[in-house]
Amino acid sequence: MLKKLTAAVLLTLALPAAVSAAGPVPVKMKGGDFKNFNAYEVDGTFYTAPVVLTKGGKWKLSWEKDKLYVYLTPAAMKKEEKVEIPYKELEGNRYVDFSFFSRSAGLSYTYKPKKKELTVEKIKEKKEKDKKKEAAPRPLVLWDINYFFKNENSDFASLSGTHILAPTIGSYQDVEDNKYSWNFDYLKRARQAGMEVMPLIHNDFEVKRTSLFMHDTKRQENFISKIAALSEVYGLYGYNVDFENMDPKDRDLFTDFMKNLSQPLHGAGKKLTVDITVYNAGSPTWSLCYDREKLSEFCDYEIIMGYDETPRTSPYAGSVSSYSWLDRSIQKLTAMVPPEKLILGLPFYTRIYEGNPGHMKSKVLAMKDQEALMNKYRLKPIWQPDAKQYTLTWRQGGILHRTYLEEEKSLRAKLELEKNYNLAGLAFWRYGFEKPGIFGVLERKDDRQ
Repeated sequence: MLKKLTAAVLLTLALPAAVSAAGPVPVKMKGGDFKNFNAYEVDGTFYTAPVVLTKGGKWKLSWEKDKLYVYLTPAAMKKEEKVEIPYKELEGNRYVDFSFFSRSAGLSYTYKPKKKELTVEKIKEKKEKDKKKEAAPRPLVLWDINYFFKNENSDFASLSGTHILAPTIGSYQDVEDNKYSWNFDYLKRARQAGMEVMPLIHNDFEVKRTSLFMHDTKRQENFISKIAALSEVYGLYGYNVDFENMDPKDRDLFTDFMKNLSQPLHGAGKKLTVDITVYNAGSPTWSLCYDREKLSEFCDYEIIMGYDETPRTSPYAGSVSSYSWLDRSIQKLTAMVPPEKLILGLPFYTRIYEGNPGHMKSKVLAMKDQEALMNKYRLKPIWQPDAKQYTLTWRQGGILHRTYLEEEKSLRAKLELEKNYNLAGLAFWRYGFEKPGIFGVLERKDDRQ
């Protein structure tokens, strides 16, 4: 993960009462507890009176100063939580998005368009022994820090597997202060595109403040209860925990925190993933702060941050993610963590290092901007067999510049490591850095080198 999420924009809780839509179509509701309610269809979405959502037996609702809240006790938790949900004004009354929230509220429905009939019933929970356990499709995670992803602008869906968007919700402190980033329309678009949403939560990469949080079980309990409720109400896939730069003395406390977080999430059928660096004995706060073996007992997946081989502050130029480095790193990690619990995270960026060796400074170069750079300076890339990457070296204003490119050939080489080590899936840092059409190229199995 990049060391600071400086580009993240707090959207705050984007849940205003929407402007009335033109031409809502009345829909007749059917089913034992629903005959006396009315509904509307707007652009393929069904809206009902908020009270309908209480009929699933999972939620209570309350209005507070023109805001609508769901009250529920998350799985495996003791404390009742409240979560705000949006509403829409139709025909002078307030309605909720039944299409989106019905399943989370414990309801299912069928619709007969010719008769304009919406039949609703309470979902019958299956007993554990009756639940069929099927192999989960390969997880594919796309970090999208600013909630910008739009399916029509990306070929992410061309990869085969479960497509998971990971926007940044903020830090644990943001959640505690109710200042986290949120976007309901984004959740709707993702669902309509058949994609899951797994928000990323970070620790601001602050050692001392994170240590205080790790030693405060009451704060952790309140935080866990809060985000567990949010995941249940909004039907999230789960969460991606990106805690970095921690005191290695707090390693076991972090493991306990993840264990406690896993209980309500797994109790509600959600997933828990944690981002881990490659193993580096010389980096205590960035690498030795994780008990990777123990974390695998409570997390569904550990996502390998397969980049930052040469860090931003390095005085020498180097690769962000060379094949040989990543290969060696995965070998070490699979000795600690079952490979089926490891997701390989790959970069859509590189770094340009400039200056004299030993005194170089760097800046990020997104994959999408590499071709323009080569054209501007008429650069010819040179293939490095060991790194399985092209390099560029040039002088600009008399100053030496060097970079290791990330493009189709280098990424397809690294993708082979997923197969070679039987890893669970892939992740990509990050949306907005990629070259258009890259996912379709990566999906092709032919011609790999």
